[in-house]
Amino acid sequence: MKIFRLTYGLLAAAALSLTSCDINNMPEFSDSDAFIAFRSSSVSVGEADGSVEIPVMLTSLGGMSATVPISIVDSLTTAKEGTDFAIETKELSFSPDANLQSVKLTVYDNDVFTGTKTLVLALGSSTIKLGAAKTCTVSIQDDEHPLRFILGTYSASADSYFSSRGHYDWDITVDRDESDINKVWIGNLDPFFLANGFLAPTENYFYGFVSDDKTEIRVPNEQKIGYEDYVLAGFTGPDPDESDLLGTGDNIIIQIEDGGNTLVIPNAWGITGWYNLFYGGVKFTKK
Repeated sequence: MKIFRLTYGLLAAAALSLTSCDINNMPEFSDSDAFIAFRSSSVSVGEADGSVEIPVMLTSLGGMSATVPISIVDSLTTAKEGTDFAIETKELSFSPDANLQSVKLTVYDNDVFTGTKTLVLALGSSTIKLGAAKTCTVSIQDDEHPLRFILGTYSASADSYFSSRGHYDWDITVDRDESDINKVWIGNLDPFFLANGFLAPTENYFYGFVSDDKTEIRVPNEQKIGYEDYVLAGFTGPDPDESDLLGTGDNIIIQIEDGGNTLVIPNAWGITGWYNLFYGGVKFTKK
């Protein structure tokens, strides 16, 4: 699965200096606070992406020229140059007409699962001072992840326990956990739990562990969903009226079917506190 995300940080505004206390005078601008910085302090790229360009910007008011070397912070880098990546750009040159440049990287796909590796780049000394984002951490995501067959976006379909609210269709994502190769995070791309006029926030995420035989995801019951004190609640059967609540230490089971193209929750489940419950048979179909 191709992963390529760039998260752009905010640039600080350049300072203004007034040459006179007379409010009738026009302000004069100064480049004394110009700086060079990465546009983002972190970048994620998949092995299969092949290459990535990481933006670096010289922020000034009147336009300036400068060069800045690029180096690797060895003590923080776990990826190996020549094996996992190659740096195509060792120095950047800026001018009044070219204040945005990029560090170009080639990323190698080694066809072996090694987990996520990091490369930390640093801006060197220049005639212009460096901004806060003077380093950038590049996360190289391994596309041979053992759970890659279920990672991605799914369309979800379910019947609500509250007949007045009817049937629901929405999207979810299944993402890897950065530290546990058997753990996944399931989250919402659209408003998720709708019932009795309440709308849950989109940052509802819960986690589960994939079984050794890759046939099910075991979601710990009563885990917090990341919003206030609400927790997941599973039932022992598909109909909440005819089954009991699962207890602490139990799991809500998500069945993995059709090679990961379909996920099914056979039993009723939802969130305590808002009474957002779904009947069993909730289906997720991979897009």
